[in-house]
Amino acid sequence: MSEQLKAKSGLRGRAARVGLDKQQIVAAAIQQIDQRGLAAFSMRELARTLKVSPAVIYWHVGGLQEDLFAEISAVITANLTDDTTSGADWKVRLRSVFMRYRQLVHQHPRVAPLLGAQMKSNGVANLAWVETVLSALTQAGFQGEALRDAFNALIGGLAGFVTMELAPPPADDSNDWQQGFAKRVADIDPLHFPYTHAVLPMISNRIFVLRWQNGIDVSYDSSFELLLNIIIDGLAQRAQQLNNPPE
Repeated sequence: MSEQLKAKSGLRGRAARVGLDKQQIVAAAIQQIDQRGLAAFSMRELARTLKVSPAVIYWHVGGLQEDLFAEISAVITANLTDDTTSGADWKVRLRSVFMRYRQLVHQHPRVAPLLGAQMKSNGVANLAWVETVLSALTQAGFQGEALRDAFNALIGGLAGFVTMELAPPPADDSNDWQQGFAKRVADIDPLHFPYTHAVLPMISNRIFVLRWQNGIDVSYDSSFELLLNIIIDGLAQRAQQLNNPPE
């Protein structure tokens, strides 16, 4: 037996002795991110928690940290599809997928940057919901490059909203920072920014730019639903234009 095969056999044996499997590793990784945030995630700390070497983790999930991140993404998005809407109109199916997406990400808000803003979460493990979205858009009438562009607009808009909604606060997350930011917003000069100042009571800590709390503490439900409606209605109009071009 070659040295490489011996090494793999040894890793398999160690994993078996501690009763470790891929599902347990991914669950522990999600728990670590939930507790500490994505920036503080550490493969060494994960291995320490599971009482194995990092090599054992890599053996289960692949040779790179990115492979583990792809598995995390797949677990979070695994339940996006809903059999009850499988035969429904494409608009209903897309609405269901993205309402469910936001609900699932809110269960693990600190994972949001991994899902929406990092290519590390890419992987074929996400194909189930990619297939669902593509099939709905195909039913709407999108084909070829138009299908590709519709997919990117949909995912970019809705997944991007959730990523921004749950953007993490500063690492220290101190009350001093929140209070200081709130004061700077309250002190916005009405002479230089009259439109902003006029609606401050309504938008202060309620819009993405002028806030000191994220979507864990402040609801963005109505804003997300508005974006979802705009995108789906816009896709419907675009599909009609593509399928019925002017003569």
